[in-house]
Amino acid sequence: MRLLILGATGGTGRALLSQAVGRGHEVTAYVRSPRKLDPPVNRVTVHHGDPRSACELATVLPGHDAVLSALGPPGPGPTTILRLAARSVVEAMQAANVRRLLVVSAAVLFADLGMLGRLLRRTLLKNVAEDSAEMERIVMASGLEWTIARPPRLTNGGLSGRYRIEEERLPGGSAAATISRADVAHFLLDEVERPRHTHHIVGIAGGRGRT
Repeated sequence: MRLLILGATGGTGRALLSQAVGRGHEVTAYVRSPRKLDPPVNRVTVHHGDPRSACELATVLPGHDAVLSALGPPGPGPTTILRLAARSVVEAMQAANVRRLLVVSAAVLFADLGMLGRLLRRTLLKNVAEDSAEMERIVMASGLEWTIARPPRLTNGGLSGRYRIEEERLPGGSAAATISRADVAHFLLDEVERPRHTHHIVGIAGGRGRT
């Protein structure tokens, strides 16, 4: 497949790049700071661009089979990067007739995470939660074939291939859950190759489960 990856300079994005190439896909890394990436390998094209620009995205998208977004805010402060990028990506995909979109969001948006989840949504992760929620609203209203992955706290652990997934809730229901960025990338690539959760929000957490 030909995949366009947003956020390829981050931890999850880098895992997506390496695993996608390992699976034999052709990848376009659409990034604002190409210097942050290692020298391109076979089947990887690095394109310098702003994910908030629908016009720039529209020139790159034709011929791709799917878009995978691992964009994340730079920190816990006020942010609009996710919603602005979502609006541009949706507009560009509709114009280019690219239908499949997978995005990484945040497990803190699940309503059933208990007191800790509610506290995080009101305090430390308030800005991230608001931006992620607006991003999801734009994606779900797009008419595209979307899947939203909501992982909990991300770690730099290796690829285990063992994680739990459930639609519309976080497996285990704990705001203290974790998962490696490599396993999130593994799930996204499995889902783009064999769609099972189109038009669903998927909670994904580390631990014994899918292999």
